[in-house]
Amino acid sequence: MIVERDLDVVVMGAGLAGMSAGLSAAAAGASTVVVERAPTIGGSAAISGGYVWAIPDADALRAEDPGEFQRHGHVVVDGYRDAIDWLAGFTAPVTGEQPSLSGRGHKFDMPVLIAHLMRHLAAAGGDVLLEGDVTDVSRSGDRYVLEVATPDGRVVLRSRCLVLATGGRQGDSTARAALAGGAYLPPLRANPWSRGAGAAVAASLGASLNLANKGFYGHLYPTGVRAVSPVDFITFALYQSCEGVMADPAGTRFAAESRGDHNNAMALADRGCRAVLLWSAEVQDRAAAAPFIPGSPQLDRWAFARDRGGRVTTGETFAAVAAQARGWGYDLAGLAGDVDAMARLGPGRVFAAEVEPAVTFTFGGIEVDDSGAAVDRDGVPVPGLFAAGADMSDVYHRGYGGGLCLAVVSGRRAGALAAAASARVPAPVR
Repeated sequence: MIVERDLDVVVMGAGLAGMSAGLSAAAAGASTVVVERAPTIGGSAAISGGYVWAIPDADALRAEDPGEFQRHGHVVVDGYRDAIDWLAGFTAPVTGEQPSLSGRGHKFDMPVLIAHLMRHLAAAGGDVLLEGDVTDVSRSGDRYVLEVATPDGRVVLRSRCLVLATGGRQGDSTARAALAGGAYLPPLRANPWSRGAGAAVAASLGASLNLANKGFYGHLYPTGVRAVSPVDFITFALYQSCEGVMADPAGTRFAAESRGDHNNAMALADRGCRAVLLWSAEVQDRAAAAPFIPGSPQLDRWAFARDRGGRVTTGETFAAVAAQARGWGYDLAGLAGDVDAMARLGPGRVFAAEVEPAVTFTFGGIEVDDSGAAVDRDGVPVPGLFAAGADMSDVYHRGYGGGLCLAVVSGRRAGALAAAASARVPAPVR
C-alpha cells in the first residue's frame, strides 16, 4: 500500500533539533511530519548527559574556538536564554545554572523533555513517522517529494519546505575515519543512526557542503574498551586529560592539554595516531571522587577502563610508567626533561592510558546563510530548504560551545522559517 500526504513542512530527523523544528513549525500552523529512521525519537540527545549550555559571549566563543570555519557559533551564544526558557516551559531543569566546559547551563531530564516535545507536537497537529528510511528526495515544481520506506509500506510525502536535522555524519564509518586522516576508525560516542543522510539529501538538491571542516565534538577514550550502553559514553570519557600530559608514540606533546578533553580529542585526530595520556595521583583522586560536572555520574574512569579491558596502567613513578608504555610502542624518555610535563605529573604515582578520540558529532556539513537556509556554492539559498543541529555546518571548528543548545536554537529557527516560507507558497491545484 502507498500512502501519499501533502504537507507544508517535512523534518528529517527526530532528535532534539528535529523535534524542536517540528514543534515550532506545527505551532506556527504548518502541517508537519517529522521522519525518523530509528525506531524511537530523541536521537543522541535522549542518551546524552542532558546539559543545555552555551558560551557566555562572543569574545569567549572566539577564545574557545578560533577556527576559520567557526561562522555560526554566535547563534548558540545569542539564543541560549530563550532556549532555556522555552525548554523550562515544558519541564523544569533538574539543576540551577552551573559551569559546563567553557560555558554555563542547566541539566534537563532529556527523555522526559523529549516526551513533552512529542506531546505538544501531536497537540499542534504534527506527527512523527518512525522507522522511515528516506530512499529518495526530489524537487517537483515548488514541492519536495520524499519517498519513504516504512515497515508498513511506502509513503510519499510532498512538502513546501524541508528541514534537515538528521544529527550529523558521525554514524558513517567512512566519515569518522576521515577525521583521523584514515589512520584508524575512531569509536562512535553517539546514536548509530546519524549517518549523513541530511548532508546527502542537501547535496542532491544543490546545496553546498563544507567537508573541509574536520572538527568534531568528542572525548578521549582508553583504547580497548567497548561501549555497551549509553552510560558508557560518560564512563570512558577521560575528562581529566585537561590536567594531564598527552604524547604521541615518539614521546612528543602535540596538544595544549588545558584546553579541555574535547579539544584534546580533536588534536589527537589531527595527529592521525593514538597517544598515551598520563596524569598524577592527585588528579586521579579528584577525578574519581567527584563528577566532572555537578549532577553527572561520579565515576573512577581509570578503574572502569582497567576492568573493562582498556589499555591502562599505573606506577609509583613516571619512570615506571614510561617503562610500561615502552611495551605499548611509546618512547617517553624525552618527557623527563619537559619541565611543564613533570610539574603536571608530580613526584609520586602516575596513571596512564593509551587513548583515541571518540566522536559524538561532526562539525562539517550543510552550509547555511545567516538565517539557517541551506545555500548553494554561490551562497544563494535553496528554496524551502533549511538545516538544523549537527547537520548545519560551521557552528564550530576548533572548539566547542554546546550541542544541545545548538539543537534547540537552530531547530526552533528552522521550523519557524519553514512554516513562514510554506505560508507564502500557493497551495497546489488538484
